[in-house]
Amino acid sequence: MSNLRLAARLGAIALGAAVLLGSASIAVSASAARPAAGVLPPRNPARNVNPNPDFLLAASCAGGKDSAACNTIVLRAITHARKVLENIGGMSFSLAAYEKLTPDEQLFVSANLERIERGLPAATVLTRSLDTVAQDGANADADPPLNKVPATLPGGGRWISLGGNWAGGFDNALGADYGWMYDDKGSGWGHRDNVLGQYVSAAPCGGQAHEIAMGAGHVTKGKTYGDSETELFAGVCGRTPTDVVMTWAQAKKLLHIT
Repeated sequence: MSNLRLAARLGAIALGAAVLLGSASIAVSASAARPAAGVLPPRNPARNVNPNPDFLLAASCAGGKDSAACNTIVLRAITHARKVLENIGGMSFSLAAYEKLTPDEQLFVSANLERIERGLPAATVLTRSLDTVAQDGANADADPPLNKVPATLPGGGRWISLGGNWAGGFDNALGADYGWMYDDKGSGWGHRDNVLGQYVSAAPCGGQAHEIAMGAGHVTKGKTYGDSETELFAGVCGRTPTDVVMTWAQAKKLLHIT
């Protein structure tokens, strides 16, 4: 993201990203899937879009507030950025149900909405073990420490690729999503690439089942930037992780996502 511009404007905003590939991993990109509309890696949007309306200056979002009023403003900004950059519509889900989720669950939902609305498979589960690693990053105002992800996940599956994002000062989960997805050109769109990464496919898993699992972390008042948000993606071969916090099937039902 354009850190220098926003730092000069707000004095309290930053992003970070990390990627780790296993010996049998695939490239972290989403080039295998092509939706009818939208921009996917390795292509990137042509430019950043300043949030409009500017939730970063909104009183209802200040101090890490996670209210319906704040989220409504951020969703309007996301809708505007999507129209300008990709000519696709805004996010569609039950905001009332979303408000009842934990911040970690909200990050899981926002990432998956970005994926499925561009024709990509969703992360199937949010897990405790990946949440723990992601939370370490949020606590430190830093990327999730990918070296702490165990090679074998609870249930017996093994990861073959990892990606992690961090955002500080974006007020809440949807605000962090905006920074990662729509204002990231200054970071080479690396955060966006992580959100929309492929991570896993049948070939490197030797015919085993394969899926994406997620972790997320959140601190309302972090060390430096206020609100601190992280997300962690893992391409998993073999059994689905068993330490499940939420499944995508559960989230879709709760939030009336089709």
